[in-house]
Parts: sequence; C-alpha cells; structure tokens
Amino acid sequence: MYNLCFMARRPFDDLSPGIYKQIRKEQDPEANAIFITCDCKESEYIRKKFDANDKQVTVVELSAFMNEHWDEFTLEKLSYYEKKYDASPMWKYIYSDRFLIYRNYDYCVHTAAGLFAFWEHVFTTYKVDFYYDEVIATLFTYVAYLVGKKVGTHYYTLMLMRSVGMDLTHHYILNDPFEMIYDMPEDYATREYTPEQLKAADEFLAGFEEKHSKPAFMQFSGRKPKWKMSFFTLPFLWIRQRYFNPHAMDKGSYIYYKAYERSMEQIKFYFRYKASRKYYNKADLSKKFVYFPLHLQPEASTIVCAQKYEKQLYFLDNLAKSLPADTVIYCKEHYSFLGSRDNSFYRALKEYPNIVLIDPWEDSFQLIEHCECVATLTGTAGQEAMMLRRPVIMGGDILYENAPGVMRIDDIFGNYESAMANWKKPEREEIVKYLAAYMSCARPGNTYAMSDARLTDDNCRLLAKSMYDYFKEQKPIM
Repeated sequence: MYNLCFMARRPFDDLSPGIYKQIRKEQDPEANAIFITCDCKESEYIRKKFDANDKQVTVVELSAFMNEHWDEFTLEKLSYYEKKYDASPMWKYIYSDRFLIYRNYDYCVHTAAGLFAFWEHVFTTYKVDFYYDEVIATLFTYVAYLVGKKVGTHYYTLMLMRSVGMDLTHHYILNDPFEMIYDMPEDYATREYTPEQLKAADEFLAGFEEKHSKPAFMQFSGRKPKWKMSFFTLPFLWIRQRYFNPHAMDKGSYIYYKAYERSMEQIKFYFRYKASRKYYNKADLSKKFVYFPLHLQPEASTIVCAQKYEKQLYFLDNLAKSLPADTVIYCKEHYSFLGSRDNSFYRALKEYPNIVLIDPWEDSFQLIEHCECVATLTGTAGQEAMMLRRPVIMGGDILYENAPGVMRIDDIFGNYESAMANWKKPEREEIVKYLAAYMSCARPGNTYAMSDARLTDDNCRLLAKSMYDYFKEQKPIM
C-alpha cells in the first residue's frame, strides 16, 4: 500500500482524481491519496469527486496553510530551510518560478519560506511515498522536489514524447528538474537493441527525413492573433476579478494571487503582434547563418533548464560576438504565443548588425536544413536538427543533450568556431540507435494538458498503470 500525493490544481483537478481512481480499482485498493489544492474553491471541487466518508482521501490546501502561518515565514526561517534542504543559493530557486519573478522581495521571502514549511508538513505528516506534479516550472514544485529528496518522497511527472510521432499517445517519466528520462540509458550507443526496436526507429527516422512533421501537440497552438469581439468584455473581467473575486487577492494562493493583472493579456498580445510585424524579415537562405528559434517565456525550458541564459538576449549577445565575419544569426519568434513578448526585445535585437529577426511563419525545417548549425537552449528544434544530422549547440540541460551530434556548451562566448571545427557528423545508424533507446522509454498514455482525450477512463487507466509500474520499481511494497 502506497501513500500517494497528487497535485490537484488546474489543470490537474480532473486528471489526478481520475488516475487515482484507476489505481485503486486496478492496482492498489488500499492506496491513500493526498490531493494538493491552491485554494478553497479547488478543494471543494476535489472533495465532490469522492465520497465524503472516504478515509483514504485527504485534501490539503496551500492557501489555508500559508495564511494561518504567514507571520512565521520570515527571512530567518527561509535561511534555515535553505541550509536544511540544500537549497543554496535560494534565489536560484526563487528565480525559477514563473509567477514569483513578478513579485516584490518581501512577498517572495514569505512565500518561499512558506512553501518549504508546507511540503515538510505534507510529506512528513502523511508519510508520502510518491508525489505527482507538473514539470518543475514553479517554486511550488521545485520545493516539493527538494524537500522530498531529504525526507524520502519521490517526485515524478509524466512528460509527452516529443518529436517521434508519439506526443499525443505516449509519455515518459522524469524525476528531476531537467526533463530527463529517468530510465534513458547513458550508454545507449553501445547497447543491443531488438530488430523490432531498430526497425521502428529506422522507419520513423526515414519518414521524418522524407517529410518533416511538426509535433502533433502543435495543432493546439500556432495561430495568428486575431481581433475578437470578446476583447470588449476584458475590462469588465478585470473589474470582476479585482474587486469581486476574493481568490484573486488571496496572498496564500500565490499562483492565482493578483491574477486579474493578466486579464487584459489577450488584447495586449494582439496589439503587440500587430506592432511587432515591422521587425520581421524574410530569410535569405543563400547566406551563412546560425538558426536560433526563440523560446516561450517564462517557461521551464528556460527558467529551470537553462537558467544561466534565461534572458535569451544574453545568450544571443554572447553568440553574436563569437561568430566569424561571414555568418549571421537568424532568430525566429515562436509562433505559439505571438505577442507575449514585449516589443522592446525586438528593438534590442535590431541593434545587433549580425542578428536578423525572421518572420515566425517561415518554414523552420528549411532554416534547419540550410543553417550552419542550430543554436538553442533546450528547444525541440535542436532535437529535430539532431535527427537530420545537423550541428546542434545547446546552452541548457534537457533530455536530448547526449544525443549524437549535440554540443552542450555552458559558455558560448568565444567558443562557437572551435565547437564547429570539432563537430563530426554522426552516422545515420547512430541516430537510429538513439531513437531506439528513446522510443523504448515510451509508455502508453496521453499527458498533453490541452487534449481532452487525456481525461477518458481508458487513458487514465494507461497512466495509472504507468505510475504504478514506476512505484514498484522505485520502492517495492514490502
């Protein structure tokens, strides 16, 4: 019997209970569940999914805990937790949070100390074996990982399989902050694979080489911002959220705290995109260029997995000063969330004579095929370039950093030319072996947050089996 802890805030408020019910039904009828919510509204939603007398289900609310103990969360307390949970330097972790980075010093200190106290209370009180949450992109989750390491609670998440045609059907398990597959063999190049594994990898690669395909999850994004009549309602939404929604002013629920500040984002994005188009250029493929696709921000791909270069302009500045005279940088905006980046970023890019901002609707694969190399922090474009056996320079930590032909460079300044001189094009068979290892880690089940198919009973059953197999491997029931 396991004591299982599940994040149950949006968008986990339907998925986590669905998975737990399947675990109790199929694998472990005695498994206990602790559901973590952010506020009383979420708590009520989760409780309604279970019988009120169900003794195996507990709901623990962050907001109630934080508000009850708020005055205890001092700077001295934060320093204490910093040492106790090997979290030094603390600000490294605070800056990995996509919500806290917009808050003031005192609020960050109180919230960070409170999160350590909260997870210490949850994991020790309920003797939690495993904790399920999103990929680490908030201090909420990062602290759970750090505290769990000390007290014996295993953090894990389920991540969609990218770039191999499995992103809406399969996932892998990761249990660290950097989106690494926990069971991906480091010695994949020298391992033996079955004929079936090699055949599946070869067939996928052949199809990708012939007809490059975008990940299936991109069908949910990548649309040009358009004017909507609903924009007229946004000021009223702001007023309602600011003055009539008590949850928006609940300091203990920091992820939703002052959420009304983001109420006008849609219209801001629209006008920003309209203004940004004057900075976009067509790509001249006859030039020598390094292709750098911009990352969404703030997201785990930068604020956690590439924290040194989280300010992407810093990476581009170092790269621009490291290129030979005949090479430029083609920097392309990510078209999933056009308008989310302030146009001051594009104005800053324009000041670099060897950086060209490329229209987001230009074909990414053409840029990959014609570039000298793909430079990325952790992006999918690097994985795609690797499969096409193009040079890849990586500035962060992500699952494919040890793939054939990928150059992980911590300091790009002054190191571009030496890296390119030492790069050796991998054999196609090396890519096939890497893909065979990667695909062998795939587990059935859709985990993509924007796909309603993940909430079906059949899919929850697949995810429950994946989790429980992982539990038995990591911590066998005695």
